[in-house]
Amino acid sequence: MPDQAQKTRPVVPGSGGGGEGPASPKVEKPNTEELLKRMRKVDPDQAKRYRQRTGQ
Repeated sequence: MPDQAQKTRPVVPGSGGGGEGPASPKVEKPNTEELLKRMRKVDPDQAKRYRQRTGQ
């Protein structure tokens, strides 16, 4: 049996992508304070649970 040879991968730049699958969308993160205010209006306990879950 022949020994296993290490295959070298071609060096590919990390960003930009060469069309290998969909790129992640550029979406800004939601304002958590505004989100918590809206959640308090709907269900005050849910806002509390969300803060605990996200560590805020």
